[in-house]
Order: sequence, then structure tokens, then C-alpha cells
Amino acid sequence: MEALPSPGELLTYDFRPLNQDFLTYNNEPSSSFNNNSTLKVLQWNVERNYRSELIISTFKSLDPDIAIIQEIDINCKRSSSKNHFKEIAEELGWKGGFVCEFFEMESNMRKERDQGGGVHGNAIFTKHDIAFRVLDHKYHPMDWEKDGEKLREPRKGKRYSLVAEVKTPAGPPILCYCVHLEVFCGIIGRISQFSDIFLDSASNIKTHPYQIIFGDLNTIGHSIVRLSPKYCQDRYRILSLGTTEPEWWNTNLFGWHTEDGEINLKLRSGGSKILETLLSLRNNNDYLEEKELSRVTSSGFPLDVLKSARNPGFYDPWSRTNDITFHYQEYFGLFKAKLDWTLLRGFEVINKWIGNHDYKASDHKYLMVEIKFDDLQSMLNGKDKEIWEKRRVYWEKKTGGHNGFGRIVKLTTFVGIISIVLTMRSMRK
Repeated sequence: MEALPSPGELLTYDFRPLNQDFLTYNNEPSSSFNNNSTLKVLQWNVERNYRSELIISTFKSLDPDIAIIQEIDINCKRSSSKNHFKEIAEELGWKGGFVCEFFEMESNMRKERDQGGGVHGNAIFTKHDIAFRVLDHKYHPMDWEKDGEKLREPRKGKRYSLVAEVKTPAGPPILCYCVHLEVFCGIIGRISQFSDIFLDSASNIKTHPYQIIFGDLNTIGHSIVRLSPKYCQDRYRILSLGTTEPEWWNTNLFGWHTEDGEINLKLRSGGSKILETLLSLRNNNDYLEEKELSRVTSSGFPLDVLKSARNPGFYDPWSRTNDITFHYQEYFGLFKAKLDWTLLRGFEVINKWIGNHDYKASDHKYLMVEIKFDDLQSMLNGKDKEIWEKRRVYWEKKTGGHNGFGRIVKLTTFVGIISIVLTMRSMRK
């Protein structure tokens, strides 16, 4: 048996065919790419590979150029003690990189379906040339080594993101991020963790203007979930009432461009448009100087998060309320959300697919987009923000509007806040 990687370590396999055609297109200069060339990129949380055969057959039918995957098991008893990362790469003829997040401790406190004995993490696969690195997060809202036993899942490790440079014959190198954020926290913890991604992304824009951030962001903190102290642990279980967590992210995180200011005023105002307007009248440089030594601002977000959590030009082409990717059947069917995101910078979406509607292969649906490179000259001429704004408006109109679920969310959150208030009053008596 191969040695298991430790948390934070990178494991790679390369099962690509070494034929002449493969070597030719990998050595082709990126400057000579065809403007009409497209790529298919897949996002999927495969739920620990419980249904490995169905997962692999889905990969084969979709045939993506790049697959960004979360929750892959290696040698865990719950998933037949198999190296699922190696199996996927070998079956598909892909090169893959895997970052180990957790050693899943074998324990009698685990349910049989959750039994460990191996490691767990995230991966990026491709049929093209690729190089990997691991991004360690500054913010970890959940201490798994200390508190994992409380959830009956003892683990060693923490969250990491996987970063890869992919070179394809379709265009220049692409910087790819595979992200799996913490679920047992709240909006502050998740956005703080995600701010590390934006900070890394922005630092690489000049050398890699074409980027994608795909992943399971665990944006679940709305509807009936607001009542859970396990999933919603901060003030935004109340302050985000009337909106889903994906909508809140889209407005207050993804809606603030790096060119809009040195700190994200939408986050600093806690999502309040009135407060955002008032704060915009103040000199932000003065604020930065005054608060430079302060770790946490009045919004609950640390100052360095307000500075890092600024969007360098990513948009997502899916509906925040209609394109549900996770649906837990209990709790009257209200425990559901768009957890999965396909954030794109420098690409036009030509087509998109959502699948696994019956949740047989995984407890997440998959998202796949077919994309085409933007004109590099337009991006270098400073039009990238203009393109970003137009695409946000376009996809908002194309996918916007609320279905019945959106209205149920608002009704449930209203009932939820009443329940929270009544609970707090009874505790005081």
C-alpha cells in the first residue's frame, strides 16, 4: 500500500496517454490559439466516492477538459478502502493533483457510513498539461482536531485549497482554484476563509489574467438552517434575513470589485445599503490608518478580510435561488441551497449543464460550463471591469427572479426570527 499523504500535502498521478498528438498540442505556443476554441470545465462534490462506479461513468459521459472535484476519499473504510483519486485518474486517462485536508481517524464513535482509516481531500484533473500548488488558509473557523469528536467525526487536519496552472491548446495558461469551505461556522467564517482565495487571485492577475474559482462554498446559512447553532454561528443568521446566503454573497462579496475601493464597504456595512452609502462618504484611507491595529471591525469581519475580500473580476452564470445543488430531504425539504459555484474571470460562457438531479451519484449536483477565452487585448486595455459588470447584469437577468423556494425562504426566515426571539426570552426567565 502506498503511503498516505499528510494534511496539506500534495499527491499527483499522471495517466495521460503519451502519444505524438498529445505531445504536439501541449507544446503548441499559447499565442497561436484559435479564438473559437472552447473548454468544458466541471465542478462537483462527489460525497466521499460512496457511488464510485456511477461517479466515474458520469465523468466519462461528460468528458470535461478540466474537472474540479471535492470530497475524494483515499483508503477510507466508508468508501471500500480504495484509492479513489488514483482510480479516477487511471480510468479517465487524466493527470490529477490531490490536496489532503484530513486524516479521517478510525473510531467507534463514527457511524459505519462515516468510518475513516484513510485520508480525505480535493482534486483537480485534466487531460492537458498542469502544475499544482497548495494554498493554506489564514482563517479556519472550525478546529477539527479539537471539536471533530463533538460531530462524531474525529479528524486531524484543516481546510486547504488546491491551485493549478493548466495549459491547453485553446488559449493562454489558466489559473484554477479548487475550494471547499467550512460548513460548521457562519457567513463571517466562510467569507473570511474565501478572502484568502481572492487575495491570491489578485496577486496573480498580471501573469494569469484567465482564472477560474470552482468549488463547494457551503453557502447554506438561510431558511430553516438559521435556527441551527451548528451551521449558523454568527450575527448574519439574523442580519441576512430576507435573502439566501448565496444571494448575500453575490451582493456583498462578489458585487464589490477591486477597483471600487481599498476595502469592501458592502461587507463593512454588514450588507446595509444605507450604511454603505454613509461609509462611502468617508475617506477610507483614514479608516484604514485608524483601524490598522484592530483585528475585528464593527461588521464582525477582520480588517484584513475587508481588504482582501474584493472581487478581481469573477462572475457566476448560475441562479442563486433556482439552481439548487444540495437538498437534504429532512426538515420539510427546506434544508437546501446553491452550495456549488463556477466563478470565471476572462471567459465567456457558451453553454452550461447541471446534472445528477436525482442525487444518486452524490449528495451534490454537478455544474459544468463550456467557456471561451476573452480577447486578451480588451482585458489589457482596462475593459475587464466593464466586461465583468455587463456579465453580472446579463446572467442576473437570464437566471434571476425567485421561484417558489425563494418565497418560502423569506417566509421561513420570518418564522425563524420569531422563534429565535421567543427562545431568547424563555432563556432569560
